[in-house]
Amino acid sequence: MILKQSIGIAVVVFWCVMNVLLIKRQLWAPPPPLFVSATETLTEASQEWWGVYYHGEKIGFTSQSIEPNQSGYQLRDESLLRLNLLGTTQRASTRLAMTVNKEWVLEDFDFELLSNDVRFQSRGKVIPGQLHLEIESAGHISKQIIALTQPPYLAAALKPLVATQQLEPGKEHFFTIFDPATLAHQITSVVIEAREQITVDDQKIPAIRLRQRFKGISVVSWIDGNGRTLKEESPGGFALRQEAPPEAKSFADSRGVPLDLIARASIAVGESIALPQSRSNLRLRLSGLNVMDFALDGERQEFSDNVLSIEREQVSPSDTYKIPLTDGRFRSFLQPTAFLQSDHPNIRDHAGQILGDDTDAHRAVLRLKKWVYNEIKKQPTISIPNALQVLQTKIGDCNEHTVLFNALARAAGIPARTVVGLVYLRGAFYYHAWSEVWLGKWVSLDSVLDQFPADVTHVKFIEGEIDRQLDMLQLIGNLRIEVLQQE
Repeated sequence: MILKQSIGIAVVVFWCVMNVLLIKRQLWAPPPPLFVSATETLTEASQEWWGVYYHGEKIGFTSQSIEPNQSGYQLRDESLLRLNLLGTTQRASTRLAMTVNKEWVLEDFDFELLSNDVRFQSRGKVIPGQLHLEIESAGHISKQIIALTQPPYLAAALKPLVATQQLEPGKEHFFTIFDPATLAHQITSVVIEAREQITVDDQKIPAIRLRQRFKGISVVSWIDGNGRTLKEESPGGFALRQEAPPEAKSFADSRGVPLDLIARASIAVGESIALPQSRSNLRLRLSGLNVMDFALDGERQEFSDNVLSIEREQVSPSDTYKIPLTDGRFRSFLQPTAFLQSDHPNIRDHAGQILGDDTDAHRAVLRLKKWVYNEIKKQPTISIPNALQVLQTKIGDCNEHTVLFNALARAAGIPARTVVGLVYLRGAFYYHAWSEVWLGKWVSLDSVLDQFPADVTHVKFIEGEIDRQLDMLQLIGNLRIEVLQQE
């Protein structure tokens, strides 16, 4: 009943921007010479199709078309995925249309995600020095302006850029990438690494290996001399394979149940943790991660020599204050965001209905948690989680519960933030999201499991909304956990 974790979001974002994690292949024989075409522009329209695979099983398809025009290019990306999340099979589609100039710098875009009853759309237009955004969700349109210090790119344009802009092999080139799903920028590096042979349809084909690095993740693509993607593969089990359109779309006729993404991404431990909610302390040994990328030390957690000690917080009714809190130090945890629309009348009205005239912060936290736990149906969901959408659909998993609780708390004047990490369930740790609220100190709260404070198996890795949650991807398939002590 938990967990979409970051992989649920990330898979959708992943394919819609044509990024895939990748495994480096070792080949026995050196391939013949091959170089990226030195053309400065593309003059003919093109379209590519790929099948999307997870551990060898087809779960969807994606396509990209490029159409030159007088000032640059029009790109269109589309994908359709069939995903199994904790036993529920769901379909999700994405659509991305974008205009770029002849140097592949972003001019405007229109992105849409559709999944069951969930629809998220973002649009943007670049004006010198600024990116003007319009976000539509649950019938509500909000606007935002982001200051630009560097020319923005979308990840979908990186490989065509490599094919037309003679990047120096072996040199790392850096680009500012805007993500239309998370509405955030990230720095991505691109390196043309080597030439090698890959097998496509039982044939050896010369290819160029292209590596992209972002958020601690290394992404490699094999492209031909015209920049067409031949294949991509992922350490987490994901892969893209170039296919003809009928073959790419053939998965739609499959009736089998696909592999469970969440179960496959879980981290098994040798020693079980009995009655987690009764534990006051837990010690774990972590390995297979870059500790500098995560917030493992602080509040209820202490990290030293790869050992993480977690102590459940002690909180009492005396840990409180009168709401709304007006302390300027917590302004960033009280203000609305694109995904926590705490200033929207519907959010504010619901917070008022739940709390009535109660101004005690401790009691308010308990009432908001209980309302979210009781009113939101526990169901894995593919979405760009935002509070207004969840309030409308009343369906979701840990991310949906968390964004709605945090928006309601902020609307009531209680500082709240999203944290992401792991939680223990039936012999394994799963990727999970929950809240922290300020009651004179930061206290963990899980509105999907109805826990306040959260039990000690909630292992915090990062703080932040969906743009930060993608950092968790680097842990999948790499993180190892050993239970050392439980009390």
